Amino acid sequence: MSKATSLDDIPAEIRGHVAQLLSDFEQDSPYKSALILETMRLVSDGYNNVDIKMLSKMLAELRLGLDVFTPYQACRKAAIFGSARTAADDPRYEQARACARSLKDAGFMIITGGGGGMMQAANEGAGEQNSFAININLPMEQQPNPVMVGSPRHFYCQYFFTRKVFFLKESDAVVLTPGGFGTLDETFETLTLLQTGRNPPLPVVMLEAPGDDYWGPFMKSWMRRLVQDGLIDPDDTHLLYHTDNVDAAVAHIRDFYLNYHSFRYVGKCILLRLLAPLSDDALNRLNAEFSDVLSDGKIEQVFHWPKSDDKCYQHLPRLRMHLDRSRMNVLSQIIRRMNALYQFEHNGES
Repeated sequence: MSKATSLDDIPAEIRGHVAQLLSDFEQDSPYKSALILETMRLVSDGYNNVDIKMLSKMLAELRLGLDVFTPYQACRKAAIFGSARTAADDPRYEQARACARSLKDAGFMIITGGGGGMMQAANEGAGEQNSFAININLPMEQQPNPVMVGSPRHFYCQYFFTRKVFFLKESDAVVLTPGGFGTLDETFETLTLLQTGRNPPLPVVMLEAPGDDYWGPFMKSWMRRLVQDGLIDPDDTHLLYHTDNVDAAVAHIRDFYLNYHSFRYVGKCILLRLLAPLSDDALNRLNAEFSDVLSDGKIEQVFHWPKSDDKCYQHLPRLRMHLDRSRMNVLSQIIRRMNALYQFEHNGES
């Protein structure tokens, strides 16, 4: 028995109860058994009450978030980040509202932090029935905006890190609108997770109002300096799309899912699930253009693999590749090129 499944570190007086629990879940997911064991170890290991309180609240928040989002797993969603301090008569406010409205019309639900300013603008644009709001408990007490008060898709988090888990876990796109420290924190966390492959690839839009230049200095100065100093890779710049045009922002997001469906790791392989298979010619062109970022072999198209894939995805073709893990930042480029090749063959547009 491995350490992960051993009961030796479980106190003798509860070992029998834990063994019975594990037996009850023996035919279920092994991760349920792992969760039972880790929980028993946490409550048995003599941690102080403050730490146990934090852990219990963290798990409660994660469970609550899963309860809220699980019924909407089949829906595409976009997180819109931005300042809570932006007034309703600010052009930035109207731009965020218009973007959320257009994303809703394109089939996306909207996730915000549930506060005022740009968050309220986004929830107004999408409407309550197409919105989620994840408020944060703060000393100054952030209230839910009027759109989301009483919504079954609104909940509070005590911790920023659990809140951000759901922002990115549930999002298929991120729209960054002007904001302060909180927005910049969400911006850099998103970019870090995409750069390192710890988050599935998704489109990230830096959106500002026409005539505004909030994100301009970041794109034209900071990003350029980071590349010049060798602190980020030139390909990292492709993780972002900067625009002041709502139609362009929504098209950038919508087109990412033209033929791309979803992503997962399987051992050392990366899988890109597709809505429809690629032709041999398109696959050959994709290999010719991206062979330099593979650590081994070539990009292959596979069907009904692996057998452990979720049943709802088994019918989807997928691209399998051994991507150099230091080049995870090119995944979005591979996806967009694959979409373009598919579109060219089916619609005559590249």
